[in-house]
Amino acid sequence: MASTTRRPHPERRRPARRTSRRRHPAGRRRGAVRRGWRRHLTAGDRTALIIVVVLALLFIGDYLSRHPGILAALLTVLGLAGVTTAYLWGRRRYRRWRLDGHGELPTDIDHFRALSPGGFERAVARLCQRDGCTKVEVLGGANDRAGDVKARTPDGRWLLIQCKRYTETKKVSAEVLYQVNGTYQDTHGCDLAAIVTTSGFTASAFDWNNDLEAPLKLMGSQALLEWADGTGRAPWQ
Repeated sequence: MASTTRRPHPERRRPARRTSRRRHPAGRRRGAVRRGWRRHLTAGDRTALIIVVVLALLFIGDYLSRHPGILAALLTVLGLAGVTTAYLWGRRRYRRWRLDGHGELPTDIDHFRALSPGGFERAVARLCQRDGCTKVEVLGGANDRAGDVKARTPDGRWLLIQCKRYTETKKVSAEVLYQVNGTYQDTHGCDLAAIVTTSGFTASAFDWNNDLEAPLKLMGSQALLEWADGTGRAPWQ
């Protein structure tokens, strides 16, 4: 019987440990480079830098004092720049203020459409206040539950208004009516509801609304303008 010799088991080599290099974000490296020159400044360098800046300011001040015309021109330019900046900033703030539904109420449909969504809701709320409603509240937001403005009408009823600031070609669909009809009583506790839009309504929306036992008040762009200028009826009338 032939003898078999066992080969020695080869030694297992342990995998070499990888040394991970800590990487810094690019922004941190750039920040370190920007701060590097400060670290190399000695106390003497900083003192010298301060002295140079002070001497430069003194020189500029002395030069301008001996040349009052240049000083006056410089002050004039700075003053005009400040006034212009303040005017542009104020004009921008005023325009934003108007777009948010403040100031005078819009007089045409383009002005209503130019408002922000929240501005249109505030404009409708102000119309309600103008015509005698009390406890007017703007509910618009992500979770408004198909209601943007809630108010108590002059005859004591609670009114819910859904505002739709649409372009002329985009019409309010029947789906919006479904949502308002399903929430204005049980969720918001109102007696009647209206939908006010800067556009119009689809044919299916009119058909579905006519089949309701208590139809919603649908106010399109023309009815909105008549309400705004006082020649038309309010949503609760």
